[in-house]
Amino acid sequence: MPVALRPGRCSLFLMAALSACLAALPSASACTSILVGHDATTDGSVYIARTDDTADSRTTKNKLVYHPASKVPLQFRSNVNKLQMWLPPTGLAYYALPVVLADADEGTNASGETAGINSAGMAISGTETLLNAAATLAVDPYNAASGLTEDSIPSLLLPQAASAREAVQLLGRWVEREDIGAGEGFGVLAADDREAWYFETASGHHWLAQRVPDGSFLVAANQGRFQEVDLSDPANVLHSAGLADFAAGLGHAPAAASDGATWLNFFAAFMADGESDRRFKYPRVCALQALLGGVDPGPCDTVTAAPTFLPPARHPHFLGGGSRRLSLHDVAAGLRNHYDGSKQDPYSTGSNATLRPVAVPRASSGHVCRLRSSLAAPNGTTLAEPMPGGLAAICYVAQGMPALSPFVPVYGGLPAEALPAELAEAPDEPDELSLFWAARRLQAVVLQDWPALAPAAVAAIRALEEDVEARQRPDMEARYLQALRRHSEPEVQAGQVLAEFTEAVVSQAKGLLEELGDQAAQALGLPGLPPDDTLLAWLDDADARFGFHLPPAAAATGGSAAASVGAGMLAPQPCEAGMSGGGAPSCYQAAQQ
Repeated sequence: MPVALRPGRCSLFLMAALSACLAALPSASACTSILVGHDATTDGSVYIARTDDTADSRTTKNKLVYHPASKVPLQFRSNVNKLQMWLPPTGLAYYALPVVLADADEGTNASGETAGINSAGMAISGTETLLNAAATLAVDPYNAASGLTEDSIPSLLLPQAASAREAVQLLGRWVEREDIGAGEGFGVLAADDREAWYFETASGHHWLAQRVPDGSFLVAANQGRFQEVDLSDPANVLHSAGLADFAAGLGHAPAAASDGATWLNFFAAFMADGESDRRFKYPRVCALQALLGGVDPGPCDTVTAAPTFLPPARHPHFLGGGSRRLSLHDVAAGLRNHYDGSKQDPYSTGSNATLRPVAVPRASSGHVCRLRSSLAAPNGTTLAEPMPGGLAAICYVAQGMPALSPFVPVYGGLPAEALPAELAEAPDEPDELSLFWAARRLQAVVLQDWPALAPAAVAAIRALEEDVEARQRPDMEARYLQALRRHSEPEVQAGQVLAEFTEAVVSQAKGLLEELGDQAAQALGLPGLPPDDTLLAWLDDADARFGFHLPPAAAATGGSAAASVGAGMLAPQPCEAGMSGGGAPSCYQAAQQ
């Protein structure tokens, strides 16, 4: 059965049986995910977050779209395989972040949506590429011809699921259907204001989902994260029918405990694990568990196991003086992590780094979806007033590489007609309007000499985000509540408040990116930003140096082909003339020759 590997998305579309064919295909890409329970956060929010890492910096763009609720059945048709499903007439409205893969205005089906929030206050992010074990797929292969893939999952769940639990149950039923199933291995994030769930495939038609404990967080980096799981705990674990028997048939029979629990090591039973994981996957989990959990796992280039869930812990350097709960800024910092300042920081050390970081230049965007059940006053105290639906769900979006782009809050209650054009547009070629290309321009320049140029840009971006969170957003929410209480047309007036806030923050973000780009260019001794063709060449150069693509043969076999892959295969390749370390960058000089 042929498997399509499309460029530009996290999904790999891989099957172990096709490893020989896939070895000749372009390198696959990958993503990193974070989920946080409400008792592990500073204000009781539930978070799900992910980077959308793509094949390169140029061919995949992110924008924001709004889908109104539908009162008639709609047919979904995947744009990458033959999957077709009817959506019910009780559809929910939703905002989504599609890559520029399908455009309803051009008559193609809405798909390729990486994440979104719907009118029920539920968020989906997907997918996290997983590699199921070859032995498992030999018994129950993927349905690549018409199964579920990253192209389809958010677009199917967002208009239908009103809660995170409902989302994983619905997704699970589809995976179990013989005529649908999984078209690839994947993990999916789902959240509402009370729960976060993470879903993983076991094979073509088996799956398991776990509820993130309220006081814990989970990090995923392209490998299965579930280990010992109690199959008899339906409050926290959901799974496919017959999963225990399927595991037993593969030699991994669940163990019955004296207290009635049924324990299965899901990773050992169903997931691939190989030598390439030591540089491509485990280090990212290691780094973020250290960052967010305050643990000391040892050098991340030697870690080969990690707990599924961790509570946030005291960590004075990363969490601001010993805070034991995670904030929006902490979660965003996870998506921006590149082993900052260590010997494995590729942007500071160049070719000396060998581990794949979370933050890579080919990320088309990052998002942090925040689901809330209570409001905070501008002074930080919790309000007794019920949470208005329009404020309950927020998706913070950073276009391009999140390490060099501000996270802009987009509320689920934002009126559709108020969506700023800077977020709604992302053309194939660089333009002067979109936030996406403003971020890519800054990225192209800063990556010419990261040590010299990044600190000022990163500090300015963080300062804007802190001002929005500490001052602008609480003030807007206070005015929103006031509009609901006092105006004759409360929903209209409150929507206007939200529209004005969103427009202002997007304008500030775009202005900052443009200002930082000009400043970075001047720091290189240039009169201003170079022409777009030069900037695109710089992006290509950064992709070549800092791509960190997993070699296809290793990906296809879950690492069995990776034994022959040396560290250099995953290491960034320096510019032709080497890293400059300061002053005018050699990459720029090479581009002018």
